[in-house]
Amino acid sequence: MDIRSQREGDLLTVWLEGDVCAESIPATEAFFKDNLGGVKQFVIDCGGVKKLTKEGVMLLLSTKKKLGEAKMSLINVREDIYDQLDEQGVTTLIDIVKAG
Repeated sequence: MDIRSQREGDLLTVWLEGDVCAESIPATEAFFKDNLGGVKQFVIDCGGVKKLTKEGVMLLLSTKKKLGEAKMSLINVREDIYDQLDEQGVTTLIDIVKAG
């Protein structure tokens, strides 16, 4: 998986490309840990995400918890991935916007 990011003040935007799965979690988690300091708004652009496994969902939830009061959003989420997150109740915890 490829990760790109852009920081503007306390806003961090991250673009993910590929599969968010068990193999990519350690590097993604390390990237988040290294870059989330002082962030008040965290936006993950999922336009390039092809697959999101249960490990990926757990990473999103643990990241949201670590952010505390900071706002976390997922944007450009494919319909099938949105449905998966909705079924698991994640859409009530994280602001998620479908691709469109």
